[in-house]
Amino acid sequence: MNEALRGCPTCGSRVKDINLGLRDFRWVASALPGKVAPMDLDFVLERKGQVLILELKPEGVGLSVGARMTYRTFEKMGCSVWVVQGEGPMVTLSRPGQNESVYLHIDDLIKMIVEWYEEADSDVP
Repeated sequence: MNEALRGCPTCGSRVKDINLGLRDFRWVASALPGKVAPMDLDFVLERKGQVLILELKPEGVGLSVGARMTYRTFEKMGCSVWVVQGEGPMVTLSRPGQNESVYLHIDDLIKMIVEWYEEADSDVP
């Protein structure tokens, strides 16, 4: 099991002690070939056909190879994908496949999300 997922960030319970139900994707992963497995999306915002996806990670935890491939596919489809690392108030923002990252306050991230939304809102589909 991924070390970063050993404890729930909300309640502090150990993940192995929590009944995740259908959110524990092992119910379908075992039926898929090889090491293929589903992943969840942490944050999705859609406006007028534009899609923003945020992957939220603890500081220092990177994306798996499969997640990186999936997010690059989403980007090719026209989605904006941002990786946010940290718990706040300071976080690191990056994009899959790019080596650049920005260290910023959560309030600045909120402003960026609002700007993304307003720009998408002004676009005519």
